[in-house]
Amino acid sequence: MKLIPKIIIGVIVFVVVLVVLINSMVIVQAGNVKVLTQFGRATGIVFQPGLHVKIPFVQNTVNYSTRQVTYETSDQPQTSNANYRDFAVDTTSSDGQQIKLKYTIRFSIDGKKAVSILNNIGTMDDLVEKVVKAEARSLARNIPKKYTALQLYSEQVFDVQDEIESTLRPNFESKGIVLDEFLLRKIDFTEEYFDILEEKQIAEERIVVERNVLEQERIKKEQNIIKAEAEAEQITIKGESLREYPEIIQLEFIQKLSPNISWGILPEGIVPLVDLGDLQKGIDEIAPEATTQTQPEAETEEEIPEDEELTP
Repeated sequence: MKLIPKIIIGVIVFVVVLVVLINSMVIVQAGNVKVLTQFGRATGIVFQPGLHVKIPFVQNTVNYSTRQVTYETSDQPQTSNANYRDFAVDTTSSDGQQIKLKYTIRFSIDGKKAVSILNNIGTMDDLVEKVVKAEARSLARNIPKKYTALQLYSEQVFDVQDEIESTLRPNFESKGIVLDEFLLRKIDFTEEYFDILEEKQIAEERIVVERNVLEQERIKKEQNIIKAEAEAEQITIKGESLREYPEIIQLEFIQKLSPNISWGILPEGIVPLVDLGDLQKGIDEIAPEATTQTQPEAETEEEIPEDEELTP
């Protein structure tokens, strides 16, 4: 019976010693650092990855991840695989269009500044809430207001991303945060804006078509002017040639005559001549008639009596 109390006491002592030993050991996983605190105050000691010893029940540690951590905004944060999740940011463009920004921030903690972070900001969760979330959402609301909805819908969205990232980087660095990357994944617009954008696009396309038509008309007009100027110049050159060489008029006039009319160029100028073919044809028609009229006279002379011819 006397052994039972001793056994109980021995078990209690073993448990206490075991708890003390466990509480006195600190294991830091790779990619993390732990700041040693004593009665809630930072001692200035930072435990690097490995096994460390501390005073049990007097000293504690605060863990910070030096690995890359992800903070992400989306419409359904519960479906995200990020370390820290949040809702998308609502804001407006410079022309009053409602937009919603979805972005991802990849960052890590500078282990050398872990003590400063603990003293000035707090734990890892405090750091994300007070710095990463607060500053990123503030910039995501204000910077897009410098741009119109059309600019945000175009390639200038990369300017917004670069401006937010370049502003966040020094702010994070001063707080002991290393900004690895800021990604503006998407900007959502309202359905009303897309309707307006579509109407505007149609109107712009019509303007382009009308401009093309006007450009074609302008080109045609210029072509006509050039053609008229060329013709006028040709007429001028031709007139000068005619004044210098008047025989050209006679040549062109003859070339345009009907092939049934014969003309001739005499020293005095252009004179119409009788068509030799028509003249020959007329002679052929007149010749038989002349022969018929002269034939009876010859026969009359042959019928004179011989006695009349012999009369002295």
